[in-house]
Amino acid sequence: MKRLLTTSACVVFMVSAFISSCATAPVKKEQPGPQMYYDKAMEELKGGWIFGPDYTQVRQTLTIIIDNYPYSTYAPLAQLRIADTFYKEGRYLESAEAYDHFVKLYPNDKNLPYAVYREGRSFLENQKSWLTREIPYDTDLTGIYNAFDEFKYVSDNFPSSPYAVKAHTYAIQCEKAIAEHNIYVADFYMSHDHYEAAIGRLKTVYDKYPNSGVADRALYKLALVYRQINSPDAYRQTVDQLKQSYPDSTYIGKLAPAEK
Repeated sequence: MKRLLTTSACVVFMVSAFISSCATAPVKKEQPGPQMYYDKAMEELKGGWIFGPDYTQVRQTLTIIIDNYPYSTYAPLAQLRIADTFYKEGRYLESAEAYDHFVKLYPNDKNLPYAVYREGRSFLENQKSWLTREIPYDTDLTGIYNAFDEFKYVSDNFPSSPYAVKAHTYAIQCEKAIAEHNIYVADFYMSHDHYEAAIGRLKTVYDKYPNSGVADRALYKLALVYRQINSPDAYRQTVDQLKQSYPDSTYIGKLAPAEK
């Protein structure tokens, strides 16, 4: 009986010790990783009820992924979302630079069409107030030229992309704005008797932006310039080009009967 009691006491002691050790064993915390930081950044991007997102904080969180997990699948996403934050803030030149950085780092990424399209939108948003006629002749249209290149790249190289149709539409807008501006500058040169400069601008419209919707007007004005400088051969060639390329153009009817 005494031995039995001793054995029972030993068992009780062992069970108590096991329970005690379980109770005091440290609980392993989940180690942070790229997905955790990415999810955290997406939550930060939602902002609060009153105040909007702290974009600086979002970028700091995403930068942790880029710096510490550069080979994870979340690194390109982090770079892309950083560009998005600049765009959302209206810091379009910085967003264009960030999207371009993504394109150079991840040229084969599935999100490449999106990044190029958004880069184009960034350039466009930075100068969209100038997508009108009669832009001052000395205005720097680098942004619109860049936007046109980006949109055309998407529409030409990723026709099945969900961004292709929008890119094509914006490309046409940019092309028209560039062509209109060249014609406006040509008019300015003509008014100051700088005919060679005017000819160069008008030829640019026809040669580089034939789908702008104003190429026939450029040819018409080019014909008028050649008539003004008494260059009959160039004049006739330009008129023939206008009739051949744009047979329905209303500008053909504006030529004098003897000049048709």
